Amino acid sequence: MNTSERNQIKALALYQIIGGLLGIALTLWVIFSGKMVVDQAALRIGLFAGGLYIFSILCGRMLFRSQKRGLKLSLINQVLQVVYFSFGAYAFQYVAGLRIGVGVDMVAGWIFKFRLALSSFHFSIGTDLGQKFIGINLVALFLIFWIERLMEKVKSS
Repeated sequence: MNTSERNQIKALALYQIIGGLLGIALTLWVIFSGKMVVDQAALRIGLFAGGLYIFSILCGRMLFRSQKRGLKLSLINQVLQVVYFSFGAYAFQYVAGLRIGVGVDMVAGWIFKFRLALSSFHFSIGTDLGQKFIGINLVALFLIFWIERLMEKVKSS
């Protein structure tokens, strides 16, 4: 493996570590800012989000230790971030890093939206937010293709 590919893997590792750390910091800030009621459900969702952000950090660290395994875990991490949605009582959005999203909001017709976000998380079951949208995180999609290309290069070396 050449220096360029090693540098690409290091960049991916740093992106995932920084995205995970930023996600944990933002989650803690939201929980303890005093602007939301911290009940048992909020703590569970906070722990779930924290678990995903820790997974992102571990994916980045694994890239420094075992590139092959780290790339597999990184692929899983990015797949979890590609699609975000909210339909009735179900919603999921997970971003560890950057989201450049394109999607469709279906509440008042079919409105195409462009969304930017840093590490963010939203998960709900059983709470109708009155939202109906689906989107694709273009950054995560790009990273999936990049990771697959790196996996092929790691295999061949």
